[in-house]
Amino acid sequence: MYLTQPLHRALQQRPDAPMTVCGERVRTTGQIADRVARLAAALRSLGVVEGDRVGMLALNSDRVHEYFLATWWIGAAAHPINVRWSPAEIAYAVGDSGTEVLLVDDAFAAVVPELRERCPGLRTVVHCGDGPAPEGTVSYEELVRSFEPVPDGRHGGDTLALLLYTGGTTGLPKGVMVSHRGLSASLHGSMLAMRNVDHGGVTLVTAPLFHIAAFCSWYAQLLMGGTVVFLPAFTPAHFLDAVQRHRVTTCILVPLMVQLVCDHPTLADHDVSSLRSITYGGTASSDALLRQAMETFPGAGFTQGYGMTETGVLTVLGRAEHRAGGPRLRSTGRATPTVEIAVLGPDGSPLPPDEVGEIATRGDHVMLGYWGKPQETAQALREGWMHTGDAGRIDEDGYLYVVDRIKDMIITGGENVYSAEVENALASHPAVASCAVVGLPDDRWGERVHAVVVLKPGRTATVEEIQAHSKSLIAGYKTPRSVEFVESLPTSAAGKILKRVLRDSARPDMP
Repeated sequence: MYLTQPLHRALQQRPDAPMTVCGERVRTTGQIADRVARLAAALRSLGVVEGDRVGMLALNSDRVHEYFLATWWIGAAAHPINVRWSPAEIAYAVGDSGTEVLLVDDAFAAVVPELRERCPGLRTVVHCGDGPAPEGTVSYEELVRSFEPVPDGRHGGDTLALLLYTGGTTGLPKGVMVSHRGLSASLHGSMLAMRNVDHGGVTLVTAPLFHIAAFCSWYAQLLMGGTVVFLPAFTPAHFLDAVQRHRVTTCILVPLMVQLVCDHPTLADHDVSSLRSITYGGTASSDALLRQAMETFPGAGFTQGYGMTETGVLTVLGRAEHRAGGPRLRSTGRATPTVEIAVLGPDGSPLPPDEVGEIATRGDHVMLGYWGKPQETAQALREGWMHTGDAGRIDEDGYLYVVDRIKDMIITGGENVYSAEVENALASHPAVASCAVVGLPDDRWGERVHAVVVLKPGRTATVEEIQAHSKSLIAGYKTPRSVEFVESLPTSAAGKILKRVLRDSARPDMP
């Protein structure tokens, strides 16, 4: 499959229907198709050829939608860049990928001079904001107006479609190479399993589109036909306003976003009855938060997706399991129809049901490799499997339980402690809004379990109360030996908690 195919289908079936909504700007399928073909011609005039990487440093908008499609139209690879990075990190990704043409919106126009200084290979910067194009940049809208449409090259298969740099939670980011075939396999599998996108529905894109989950949410609605509403960035107030105004049917959120929406003081003032599907993922959700969310949105079916940039969606926990409740809510579901997963032991062989090992996967959905990093590629892709770095187990019915990142597992007094289990226990405390558990060096125990806790507004709790609550639910050796209360947890752009930061910032004198 070629990833521009849904645009052609929509043009045939819904040419006058709204395809994108961005603020007050609404564009039909016919308008989008014309603009994409013109932008593709403009990119070609700027020297972009098949296989080139075209960068985008911008908040979510309808122009990001057009950028993806126009880049694929001419056989190039889209390289959306993490908007939460520092200029040095952005420059690293631009330079490492060999990106020569970069699209930048108003929010990042000020960083262009520094990027030019740091990236001598950056040939052209296209300004894709609403304001005037800054000096030294080319106007996006002027390019679209100036060129006649060109035919779609219909590039697909193993052609590089996306270059997505990992979040950089440890070390330097790696560029994940994703092909048209890989994206198609992952998307079709997840959509068959989730069934969360309606024909002619309305998807709200709130998470940044450089992240694979947001990208898949956007593309799934494009594939099914319908309308995509873009929020430049997530806030609970803007989310609620957009759902009510545009009658949104589908969205994807990370648990932190779910918590913020559920706790927002104006929630009851908004009509959110149009929501038919809420997908969550990115990090584990506590039982307490999931119950709260399901009560808050009784008309929405909930699904969970588990995966990574290198693989797309691997497993899905569907609506039926969410309605049934029970212990399987702690799983991430079962492999989608296009995915094979296994839990491997130290020797690389699959483990029996319920034994903990490394989660691995294989199939067309797996990345091509890491850009310019053959050693890292060989380490991740070996003996036919993509090794995820996550520890987990699969029960006898094929449900996957992710217990931790392998590197985040805590060994205290010779016992293995998986932070997700401790976090789930702590999150059920009525005063806890969010939490994270890490291992800290300990002279006696080797490592000690350390909890970092954010309390709900207006609520209080002591270290002793948190520990007592934990001991009532899990074994004593798993209970945090130290507890730190903070205002917020550091997160990546994908909403994942940065445990490296928590370990590095823990006070050395903390008991």
